[in-house]
Amino acid sequence: YAWKALNPNMSDQEFEYVFNVAEALGCTHTTLELPTDAAQLKRIGAFAEQRKIYAAYHTHLQGSMTAFDQAFAASKANLANIDLGHFVAATGESPVPFLRKFHDRIASVHLKDRQTPAHGAGNLPWGTGDTPLKEILQVMKKEKYAFPASIELEYDVPAGSDAVREVAKCLDYCKAAL
Repeated sequence: YAWKALNPNMSDQEFEYVFNVAEALGCTHTTLELPTDAAQLKRIGAFAEQRKIYAAYHTHLQGSMTAFDQAFAASKANLANIDLGHFVAATGESPVPFLRKFHDRIASVHLKDRQTPAHGAGNLPWGTGDTPLKEILQVMKKEKYAFPASIELEYDVPAGSDAVREVAKCLDYCKAAL
């Protein structure tokens, strides 16, 4: 549904390549880190509008209720690819109000369990941090939000396990929440 190769400093020809690949893959959007330059947001958004493939901006610790305001204002084709665990680590708050307010401007979300800044902002195994993963998933289901949610494994894999087993645990957590 998406791929990440776009960079705001690319030439128009490079933009063409990225959007051509996105189209060939059947992607609804291409993702990139959220720039702060208004001209870049406008240029990328205009290109996305022309190609009818969204530009979805990813956040790390800059995530907040207002982080995407400039991008959203620059173009209707600028959407959010928000990381909900990073949102918790950045703001110390639940990202559920963001989901409810901007659900029509979200292309996709990343899921992980992180702590609030007051608790150290660490990445933890699912169900042990401060990200309200169960509530997020239930709101997405109840409200019938159609954007995808990706499991992102960023916590340290415990001894005796591996990344595949840990992602399976995350998926089981999602199934149990729903």
